Amino acid sequence: MKKVFLTLLFCSILSQCSALTSMTDDNMAKAIQFGISSKQDKQTLYQLINPWLIPERNLKNPYRQKENIFVYTPYLLAAIHARDKVEESRVPELSDIRKAIQEYEGITLIGARLNTPVVLQAGDYTVRLVQGNTSLAPYASNYLHHEMINKIDKQEEAQKASQPDDGKQLTRDEKKKDSTAKTEKVAVLEMQFYFDSSQFNPVQQYTVLISDKYCGERRFDVNPETIR
Repeated sequence: MKKVFLTLLFCSILSQCSALTSMTDDNMAKAIQFGISSKQDKQTLYQLINPWLIPERNLKNPYRQKENIFVYTPYLLAAIHARDKVEESRVPELSDIRKAIQEYEGITLIGARLNTPVVLQAGDYTVRLVQGNTSLAPYASNYLHHEMINKIDKQEEAQKASQPDDGKQLTRDEKKKDSTAKTEKVAVLEMQFYFDSSQFNPVQQYTVLISDKYCGERRFDVNPETIR
């Protein structure tokens, strides 16, 4: 996600974006300082967006490690843009950042971090934004990147945690089996989904559903009132 803001800024399809928060000069200044402080504190971009993360609710994906989404609010976009300016050894100017954010007017942009056994390709998954009787597909998607991590067997971990330590040593075959289980890989996908804000009410609660044949359906409930 290191170059996520540049990806967003120069994407030709971005002509509108939703505004969940009134970005007064005071709020803009706070967002800019938040982004600057993040860079000065040597936080990763993922650490910066941590307050915006929305967890998955179904918890049925057998490959899940830590799946979540987040909404690119104007405040967050301002913080990311300011952070990028600092990284480029440039001074974040309020007017410059405000102009950049205006390019997102009319769009609800969702970032997603998903876990799958393989790297999903276009057509391997479906995404829907649901609000009341409204069900929307994103008008565009953007694949950022992926990384492979070791799979953690959550059921096995829970069983081990509940079992007392009897002091027994594992046999060679048991150690080999245990090592094999720990080295099974899971793909961590970073993606973005673009929705037309005029097709629903972005300041009221809605749900994002993401499904694929390997992991079933994931549910993310978004409450705009709790998002900065």
